[in-house]
Amino acid sequence: MRKADSPQLNVRSQFARERAAALARETGMTTTQVVEEALRAYFPPSGGEVPAKLVRKGALLVKPASGRLVTLVDANAALDDVRASRS
Repeated sequence: MRKADSPQLNVRSQFARERAAALARETGMTTTQVVEEALRAYFPPSGGEVPAKLVRKGALLVKPASGRLVTLVDANAALDDVRASRS
């Protein structure tokens, strides 16, 4: 006799398990139904067109650098100057 096919998804995130269970209680759905609905509704961000005057840095769109670059040493020196002037 064959065993029934029962696919399984193991979730290791405690937050995800607790949130799915809470949503299931609130909606009267099963946890599986909550996860299935969430996956149906999810659309990953597209790698589509980048608006004018912006550049992609990983998943973010940012304004391109222009003018003088600020180094860590310059930034720390400016912060030290401001802190010294306030004391």
